Amino acid sequence: MNIILFGIKGCGKTTFGKKIASKLNRAFIDTDTLVEDLYHIHCGRRMSCSNIFLEVGSAGFRALEYEVIQSLQDVQHSVIAVGGSAMISIENVEALMKSGALFHLVYEKEPLKKRVLSGEELPAFLDPNDPENSFNKMYDERSEFYHRLNAHEIDVTYMKDRDVVDTICNKFERDRGKKERHGK
Repeated sequence: MNIILFGIKGCGKTTFGKKIASKLNRAFIDTDTLVEDLYHIHCGRRMSCSNIFLEVGSAGFRALEYEVIQSLQDVQHSVIAVGGSAMISIENVEALMKSGALFHLVYEKEPLKKRVLSGEELPAFLDPNDPENSFNKMYDERSEFYHRLNAHEIDVTYMKDRDVVDTICNKFERDRGKKERHGK
């Protein structure tokens, strides 16, 4: 059974995922890295997810994410950080739910917007002419969708890293124990 972390860009999926994987002695997988690897295989060029998104557009990027998620079907005993847009595809969500427990890392809008917009590079999915409003729109749409998923929601906005890691590990162990007791 895997631990699957998702949330809006900048919420800490990779940071927390690596710490959880280390604590539980599990492999760590970042789907954004796998998208970059897959693009390299398909196109012979290594690019960041932002540049891939700019080159292939939203639909092309989602197709790469879908291919990556499907390639993880037999992966077990791992911590997987899933790119935010991958979780708006019901096919991806269903595939991931079969292999593990979903954890939605919630981060309040205003502090997350400040974090994302102050980064070195503006994410490609934001409108460079109106980054604040495009962030607000993306945040609201994704948050609404994410809240409807059958996932543990952890508000990480003001939590210490070790508390986030401990909370996720404890909830995961409880879930795993329940499934084992019920033979699932």
